[in-house]
Amino acid sequence: MTKFIQSFKMAMRSISGNKGRSALTMLGIIIGVASVIILTGIGEGSTKAIRDKLASMGTNLVTVSLTRGMQGSRIITVDDVTEFAQKNTDLIASVSPLVSSTVTTKYGDVNSDSTTLEGVSAEYKTIKNVTLASGRFITDSEVEDRANVAVVGSYIQKEYFGGLSPIGEEIKINGQIFTIIGVYEETSDSTEESTDNKVTIPYTKATRLIKNKYISTFYVSAASEDAAEDAVTALKAFMTKKLGTDSGFRVQSQKEMLETMSEMTGVMTNMLAGIAAISLVVGGIGIMNIMLVSVSERTREIGIRKAIGARTSDILLQFLIESTVVSAMGGVIGIALGIGSGAGVGSLISIEFVTKMSMVILSFLFALFVGIFFGLYPAKKASKLNPIEALRSE
Repeated sequence: MTKFIQSFKMAMRSISGNKGRSALTMLGIIIGVASVIILTGIGEGSTKAIRDKLASMGTNLVTVSLTRGMQGSRIITVDDVTEFAQKNTDLIASVSPLVSSTVTTKYGDVNSDSTTLEGVSAEYKTIKNVTLASGRFITDSEVEDRANVAVVGSYIQKEYFGGLSPIGEEIKINGQIFTIIGVYEETSDSTEESTDNKVTIPYTKATRLIKNKYISTFYVSAASEDAAEDAVTALKAFMTKKLGTDSGFRVQSQKEMLETMSEMTGVMTNMLAGIAAISLVVGGIGIMNIMLVSVSERTREIGIRKAIGARTSDILLQFLIESTVVSAMGGVIGIALGIGSGAGVGSLISIEFVTKMSMVILSFLFALFVGIFFGLYPAKKASKLNPIEALRSE
């Protein structure tokens, strides 16, 4: 233990005696550790945001998607799915078709050429846990009558009406006049490219507005969370029987979507962490180079130590501790920089930064490993120097 403490003190004196060189040596480790923490933190934040978004839609949600042209001459209609739901009330609570497209909207002199259109039924509000800032949602009678009514996003309210209530006002959608009956709560940043730039109308009107009677998506609310998987199985069987094939459609529960999304974002996060870890290896190579230079500069010192009784293991331990301490200090600074900068980056791109302690510990341990691994060769070289030749060096 005494030998270790003595070697540690000598290593610290060497590091403090060459502050500039030590700082540059640490830089690669600092950048590597900080990069790993920032990228994994942003990745975890993105995953959490996706999970929260999907969870907010309810764990009972089941999505049925049809691929147009894959079902041959057979199709699935709204009546087909509604009838199936009515016969299976123990599994399915409600159904809403979804007609989606991009439309032009206009109010006075203000217009947008890329507003998202949603055509749905009255049940959509319950199925998707829709929250309105003001007004009301579409009713069954309005769906049946193909009424020209619309629920708009907060972007429409902000840009077209200056933030004032648009309830009762008229807006043009693809040239047709619709009366605004409700406004969605803001979900993103109310920009033209965000999900707040949308209009929702009865699906019966939407099919005529965009001149497309084909409905490829249905939202289904399972009777309960426990019934969701059984509802998926029953819907798959129904679709297969109706279409005469088990291809050309997809039935997926919210739980499955959540698991798939988490898996995808997890892979992406790990990939980003792996890319960032490359800079740690580069930092390790920097440590090795600097330590080799240090051995060359301190050849005479090593010779004197060996001449007065220092063993090969003493020299090896000193240089190995030196490289490890440099890595450890770089790791600590990198962790602090990563957490601090990560929060700032997350705020800048509107993504919550989530510090994953397992990744913090792992990146620090990896930094230590890099220091030991790349410091081993210079340490061995120093320990094997011939004391007589070392004393002759200038």
